[in-house]
Amino acid sequence: MKKPKKQINRFTRVLIPAILCLVAVISARSSEPTCNGKPLSAWLLILKTGHTSAGEPVKEADAQEAIRQIGTNGIHTLIDLLGVKDENVKKVLSNIHDKNLTFYYKCDENTIASQESLRKLGVDGFAILGTNAECAVPQIAKVFDEHDNETAFQAARALSKVGPKGFSVLTNAINDPDAGVRDVVLQVIGAEGSGDPQVIRQFFINALKDTNTFIRLDAAGFLRGKDPDLVIPVLIPLLDGSGHDAFAAARMLGACGPAAKNAAPKLLSMFTNIVVGPEERLAKSLGMDLMGALKAIDTDTAAKAEDFLVNSGPLNYARDGYTTTLLKNGKELIAGGSIHTEIPTVKNRYLSSAELFDPKTSKWIKTGEMSTPRVYHMAVLLPNGKVLVTGGIDGKGHDLTSAELYDPTTGQWTAMGWMHDSHWSERMALQTDGKVLVYEGGFDQYPVVGHELYDPATGAWTVIPKEQEHNRAWRPSPKQ
Repeated sequence: MKKPKKQINRFTRVLIPAILCLVAVISARSSEPTCNGKPLSAWLLILKTGHTSAGEPVKEADAQEAIRQIGTNGIHTLIDLLGVKDENVKKVLSNIHDKNLTFYYKCDENTIASQESLRKLGVDGFAILGTNAECAVPQIAKVFDEHDNETAFQAARALSKVGPKGFSVLTNAINDPDAGVRDVVLQVIGAEGSGDPQVIRQFFINALKDTNTFIRLDAAGFLRGKDPDLVIPVLIPLLDGSGHDAFAAARMLGACGPAAKNAAPKLLSMFTNIVVGPEERLAKSLGMDLMGALKAIDTDTAAKAEDFLVNSGPLNYARDGYTTTLLKNGKELIAGGSIHTEIPTVKNRYLSSAELFDPKTSKWIKTGEMSTPRVYHMAVLLPNGKVLVTGGIDGKGHDLTSAELYDPTTGQWTAMGWMHDSHWSERMALQTDGKVLVYEGGFDQYPVVGHELYDPATGAWTVIPKEQEHNRAWRPSPKQ
């Protein structure tokens, strides 16, 4: 008969604290608990801001101690904050006695961000109470089961803060049929780091086999620095998937470094397809991600990618500082510019090449090459159909004073003398008399140098006296 008594006593020791905790929660429903004259919500806000509403600084430890003193009496308020949503905002705010918090929420136009801030306050409170709030696990789990995106995420965070019982709810949910729930659990377990490290590691290893791609990516992101040999074989097949999945996998493979060398050929293939694609913005953002991954994995393959980039066409995402001139025959002349590259073995970063775009065929045709590479130069179409290109910066970073003339009928460039000063990132305009004016300075930190005038009839450059600059600079041809 003694054994049953011990079991009853053990059961009683577990049950009574839980009952007392529940009673405390129920009794607190009618009013928000306080400590030292301030409601719980005020202490939570102080914990976040580091000062009172009057601006007086409060130590974090003091705010935490106040919340601990409120203890389980504050669980109802924390649950309300944790579960705040559009449909219950008014009810939650009516139970909060801190005017600064309610005023802040009502004045914030971004209601989604405000709700998220309130939920985070609830998580902060549960983090301080820790295992003392284990009796609230069923209520937190109820909020978590609502599956409302960020609400569920913050509820999962709270479960990770309140001890083994809360963590157990999360581990049970790892097998939920809803992929969104599984994803939230993995994110929280990975971010909060609560629980046995080996158990957590095994969760993520198992998740590498999940049917959901996002979950496999999350698992790979967590394990990539710990178990790259397990992660890399999972990520490489994802490179054949949709855009987001493929490029997320590429970034993670890059984080694995040289260990992911087997992925380099496929990454190179993706890169060469992207940089010549029709969507410039997509090519720029994703091309840079792919190049970054290749640089981290294999510099030789990255060099091949950059070599392709240099020679992939006149307007790839990395080209800058070129000129575009519409010719009289309807074609566009693209001249000079630079390709941003980071692999030292790749040359031709500053370009002297020129190409023509034919809108009728949508094809690019190489044409004559300038005598020197130019970036941030200027170009203007002359009345005779030729194109004057002036100034800029050469491949060695030197400012240029030279000028060249492109003839569309021959596809050749001819030197057109030298300006009196170097000009780059300035303006060039055709005047009503057929002459060409170079005017205004470059960037703000550079002084304005003398304006110059080019005469196509003589090929001569003339410096315009300062007293005439203002009158001449703003009289471009109506055709420009």
